[in-house]
Amino acid sequence: MKRLFLFIAVLIVGFQMQAQNAGDFSVGIKAGLNFATFGGPSERSSMDDRLESNSVITRFLIAPTFRYAISDRVGLLLEVQYSQKGGNYAYTGESFWIVEGVTADPLYFAGNRSVSLNVNNGYLDIPLMFYGKVNSNVSFSGGGYIGFLLNSTGAGQLSFDAAPRDFGSNIEVDLQPFNIELEHDYRKDPQEDFTLSNQPIFNENSVGSIERFGDAQVPLITDAYHDFAEKDGNFYNPLDYGVMAGVEYRFDTGLGIGLRANYGLADITNNFYDFSKVSTLDPDNNDLTRVLRNDRDRNLVLQLYVGFEL
Repeated sequence: MKRLFLFIAVLIVGFQMQAQNAGDFSVGIKAGLNFATFGGPSERSSMDDRLESNSVITRFLIAPTFRYAISDRVGLLLEVQYSQKGGNYAYTGESFWIVEGVTADPLYFAGNRSVSLNVNNGYLDIPLMFYGKVNSNVSFSGGGYIGFLLNSTGAGQLSFDAAPRDFGSNIEVDLQPFNIELEHDYRKDPQEDFTLSNQPIFNENSVGSIERFGDAQVPLITDAYHDFAEKDGNFYNPLDYGVMAGVEYRFDTGLGIGLRANYGLADITNNFYDFSKVSTLDPDNNDLTRVLRNDRDRNLVLQLYVGFEL
């Protein structure tokens, strides 16, 4: 945080030195709310139903602002924002689970998966925009931003309810539903959490008794990379960028209120981890290779703020 304040101070001094003879220059501060979510394609079921959704979370932003007037009507606006983004991610519908610890080969179970995950990503965003004044109070702005990911966490729950599977010779396995807590730190979690505690998987046998299904287990809690054979970078990419536009009303006292929309252009997720939750490649022939999706996910943010300029 000390480095951030030092960086802001250097920017202020630098702009004052460069802008003193070029036109009016003002420094201010703003704070407000981010209404953030993710945008991207959804997985589809075999019936072409949408399985994934993203809803809006409310977070905050704070930033020093630097305004340089090219003329009395137009100018440049630079900010250094700490901006929280993310979203509520949900997956509901057909999926699969690979069970190990019962036979020599992993066992594939189709079923229904439910995931609810609240993701909070904190960025250092640097927007640079042109603004134009309609009158002395109202102005419009537009431009672009670049953002650097500072922290990234997620919390939620996963549940899976397997469909009964017939193994022949009158052997039918009816796994009992299970729940897993999700506690993710996408920047700090290792590939495997060696302190992880597990829970057994249970089966309802042919006479209706509930019993352990061999040595099969699932975690009680998983970190961000537990489900992957290896780790190659972080789940969320370190760089974000996009375009933005907004409107602002500024009172004669210097106090202002504004509304701004940010549309991310960068793919914010690492495609190394972007696998389908619907099925593996060919489970009927015991080919349990995961299907790579390689889709594009972006940040979508609506900002409501108040600010003050000297």
